Amino acid sequence: METFKQLNRSLKVRFIVFLTLILTLAISVSSYLHLRIQYNQLMDVSKERLMDIAETVETTLKTFMLNGWSNEVRNIIEAVGTLPDFEKVRIFSKDGTILLSSLPEEKGRKVNSDELETFHRQSFNTIFEQKNFEQPVFYIIKPIRNQPPCFRCHGSVLNQINGVLEVEVSMEKFHERISTVRRFMIISVLVTLFALVISIVFLLSYLVNRPIKSLITTMRKAEKGDLTARVKPDETVEFGELGRNFNSMISKLETAQKDLKKLHEQRMQRADRLATLGELSAGIAHEIKNPIAGISGAMQILMGDLPENDPRREIFEEILKQIDRIDQNIKDLLSYAKTAKPALAEHNINDVIRQVVFLIQERAAQKGVEVVTELDETIPKVEIDEKQIQQVLVNLGLNGIQAMPNGGVLRIFSKGWKASDKERFVEIWVKDSGKGIYPQDMSRIFTPFFTTRHTGTGLGLSISQKIVQQHNGRIEVNSRIGEGTCFTVLLPAKKTK
Repeated sequence: METFKQLNRSLKVRFIVFLTLILTLAISVSSYLHLRIQYNQLMDVSKERLMDIAETVETTLKTFMLNGWSNEVRNIIEAVGTLPDFEKVRIFSKDGTILLSSLPEEKGRKVNSDELETFHRQSFNTIFEQKNFEQPVFYIIKPIRNQPPCFRCHGSVLNQINGVLEVEVSMEKFHERISTVRRFMIISVLVTLFALVISIVFLLSYLVNRPIKSLITTMRKAEKGDLTARVKPDETVEFGELGRNFNSMISKLETAQKDLKKLHEQRMQRADRLATLGELSAGIAHEIKNPIAGISGAMQILMGDLPENDPRREIFEEILKQIDRIDQNIKDLLSYAKTAKPALAEHNINDVIRQVVFLIQERAAQKGVEVVTELDETIPKVEIDEKQIQQVLVNLGLNGIQAMPNGGVLRIFSKGWKASDKERFVEIWVKDSGKGIYPQDMSRIFTPFFTTRHTGTGLGLSISQKIVQQHNGRIEVNSRIGEGTCFTVLLPAKKTK
């Protein structure tokens, strides 16, 4: 049963079956039409032959009668009746009485009603067919009319019917010939179909099945991971092109796999270096943090001993600023090396955004940047670590302000976004009108320690991305040179029951 199902699904089997049916139908119809035409042609020839024979017999009988050889007429009729294919020859009167016949026992009998009716309809010189032991018989009736030479024996009425000549010819040999032709044609059709099917199977196996099997075998090797497998080139145009395209695709996959493997190795090496660097940075940060705090405290004490108008106070203040900068960088290193697990609680993200705007407002005013908010008050609440998300948005806001050194507009939007019936997100857009990010830098902006500015550690965006990912969200960025950059933070909304 399973084998039958597989054969039923086979393209080769379906093609052979349908093509065989089509060929069988076409050849059968063609053979039938040919046989029918041949049958009609033979029938026409037989009818013409019967017509010629009837005319010959009629002419001969008239000649013998006119010459006064009446006694010889019976002999002629009997002789003609013994010829091959002749069923009978007879002459009957207008009332159907048989006067002369090639079968002597018929003399004095009546012809059958069909023949008599044919005579009364005066359907002369017309070929008729009748069944005789399941074999058709053609017959023709021709009137023998009274002519002047016949007046001495049959009276002086011109064109009166003195008798009716009937000639019957058996079609047995004709049907035997047709049967022979029919049998020959049936055998020819079967042999032709068999030869065609064998030829089609061979051609399909050689021209179609062979290259397809080769292609399937190669595809299975590639599926198992062997991307060095290639299809052997085929001489046919279609399969040759298919094989070349498949080989080209496998070559590209092989190249892509090598590139991916190389990239994966590079990423692993980079991850190892970053992990080592993170551990090293954390260790160094801890070692530097305490001395820096001591230096800062000492500087503040020394500066406290100086008079208010002492010019050295300005130097001490600058030193303290640089110490604060170093301390902030150390905090960033520690934050990246070990981001605290978020303490989730239910919050309205709009409240967080308002707090962020308050924190960055002064820095924005110093740079001539206008902060514009557009908050959707219908958005659902989110479960977040308020301080961490605030850190993310402050970092994005400060990055936007730094991207507009000559002033501009910083827009912060919030809105709800429905990914599906089971998943909803809250979006926060932080959009500046700065110079934008160059395309070659887009893939590296979240890379640790990457920065295009002379100041900073390059950890702000990587820390922000890490925090958002710990909240099961993501950060997206879209930027156009000369138009600005838009960072989108997506956080999963709190599910409502």
